[in-house]
Amino acid sequence: MGRVKRFIPVFIICVVPFIMVSCKGGFDASGYTGAILDLQFQGDTGSARAMVAGATQENLRDMYQDFINNFVAGYITDGMDISEEEIKEFTELAATVFSTMQYEVGEAKKTGRKEYEVPVVIRPVDTFLRYKDLLAEDAIRISGKIKGGKYQGTDEEIQSQVMTEITNHAYDLLEKAYEDSEFGDKQTVILKVKADTSDIYSINEEDMDNLIVKILRLDEIGG
Repeated sequence: MGRVKRFIPVFIICVVPFIMVSCKGGFDASGYTGAILDLQFQGDTGSARAMVAGATQENLRDMYQDFINNFVAGYITDGMDISEEEIKEFTELAATVFSTMQYEVGEAKKTGRKEYEVPVVIRPVDTFLRYKDLLAEDAIRISGKIKGGKYQGTDEEIQSQVMTEITNHAYDLLEKAYEDSEFGDKQTVILKVKADTSDIYSINEEDMDNLIVKILRLDEIGG
């Protein structure tokens, strides 16, 4: 599965500036945070569109899709020789997994003139931990077949056959991991939200990284 990759959550923060359209009553840090999380995990453009300077629904959908595509490329299909259609199937399944994420945005605390801390209560999911374990079990099974002489040909040909078998099983294993997924105990993650000199607000990158890692339990995967 590989190590935690920095690109996963950053698209929300860096690609386009997020601001509140209405300034009446001040900046709604909790509403803003909820909108970003809903876009990232649910693909919900509604609330985010009201907060993004000049963004269209198409822009936001593209950003959401880029997030899913990058995750699949980095954590699921990396090293696999598969077709575009197969990649699409993995992407759709990953989007389904993300849509089940459980999180609740709490009341923001103002910590500075244009700075806030927003608590987000999450329930981590073990889908990708299960997927890793299933891949490991499959690798042991395939290793036994190699030792038993079930594959024929040169070392290169055998390696190709092994990779094909791994690839052919990967989708079913991820699907099983998703179907058997369980959610853990609630945890609270703090996201810092701050405006720059142009009064454009953003969520701290490291905080968002931390939330993604914890809710998907990526730090427990290792590799």
